[in-house]
Amino acid sequence: MTRMILSMYEIAWAMAIPGLIAFSRLREGWKERLILKEKDGFDLWIHGASVGEAHMAADIISDICTYNLNILATTNTAQGKEILRNRLKREDITIRYFPFDMPSIMAKAFLRWRPRLAVLLETELWPSFIYECNKNDIPVIIINGRLSKSSFRTYIKFKAFWKRFSPHMVYAISEEDASRYTRLFGREKVALMNNIKFDRINTATNTTAHHLREIIPDKYPFLVLGSIRREEEQDILSTIEVLIEVLPDIVIGLFPRHIERLDWWKRGLDKKGIRWLLRSQMHTPASPKSVVLWDRFGELERAYSIGDAAFVGGSLRPCGGHNFLEPLSYGLIPCVGPFLQNFKWIDEQLFEMGLVTVVKDWKELAKKLTYQILEPSDRDKAKKRFESYIQTQKGGKKQALDIILRYLRLKPMEVKTVNKNCI
Repeated sequence: MTRMILSMYEIAWAMAIPGLIAFSRLREGWKERLILKEKDGFDLWIHGASVGEAHMAADIISDICTYNLNILATTNTAQGKEILRNRLKREDITIRYFPFDMPSIMAKAFLRWRPRLAVLLETELWPSFIYECNKNDIPVIIINGRLSKSSFRTYIKFKAFWKRFSPHMVYAISEEDASRYTRLFGREKVALMNNIKFDRINTATNTTAHHLREIIPDKYPFLVLGSIRREEEQDILSTIEVLIEVLPDIVIGLFPRHIERLDWWKRGLDKKGIRWLLRSQMHTPASPKSVVLWDRFGELERAYSIGDAAFVGGSLRPCGGHNFLEPLSYGLIPCVGPFLQNFKWIDEQLFEMGLVTVVKDWKELAKKLTYQILEPSDRDKAKKRFESYIQTQKGGKKQALDIILRYLRLKPMEVKTVNKNCI
């Protein structure tokens, strides 16, 4: 039965791979996903799918690299790879795209790389990857585990496979996620942990953004539209049109979730007669009633720190939502849409405290953002309330480090600060 499933999976990949090159997010690193050049044994293979998981992987590796381990860090996206490269600059850390999960390719990966331990972050259930871990007696663990209802409905169809070839352990971030993993793998393979994402929020030493003031003058209200997804682009374009009309002094910073969508934004803003400019080409301050199209990675958090209002995308349409805790760490109360499935792990207390504004559609979003810019809230007060909430949620990174070290049979360490020599 297993051989039949893997054979069908192999055929499906063989048919799909030629067409996948059409996707711009996969085109970069195409050969790296197919041809595995390195032939080396790794102590740890840690995989983070995209931007958020790549930051999480970098946080873990930055502390654990003091143990002189040979580490392989993989990701699925160009943005994720750039984050790993920028944050992890050591010879004993290899950064690569995650190979296609085609059984023959993944078998070759394990033959060449021979990891002692494999770590998947959040929701990454790759059948061939997990099968090879089981086949080669390599412990594979899922850390910061999340499993949405839609993903669960897909995975449960292959419950017989997952019962036989499963992770060694799943460390889930909520009772709801743990319950779904339990139905897939069994209760004995599931435990709870704190969410590592809370540890990434440091309200005491926020990122400074003085250099952004050279292009975003503080005399104009600055709106940040962060992590905008393709599905909600038309909604946000309509929102921008309204705000430009009612707030003549406004400057808008627009951050597409996927940078390849910039061409759509150029065309859309041109049709509306709205002035736009690329962040990478700015050498003088932005003028009022203009939209800055952010084509430079790594500056969203800095933009939040000087923003007067913010919307966090992926939430006006059913995309699951993106990280609305980042603006909050600067005392900036964000607006979000109603689709926040990716953030079910955040309890209702944060919303009840009035630290997040939820809107039902783009029309309500335009009204709320207008109000927030005209009647700004007390950022210091909001920041203190958020700090109080966040302190009760931290600890996930230390738990993750101890789990990994235990599997590698190394003595857990007392992690207080990041070792800068490892970055």
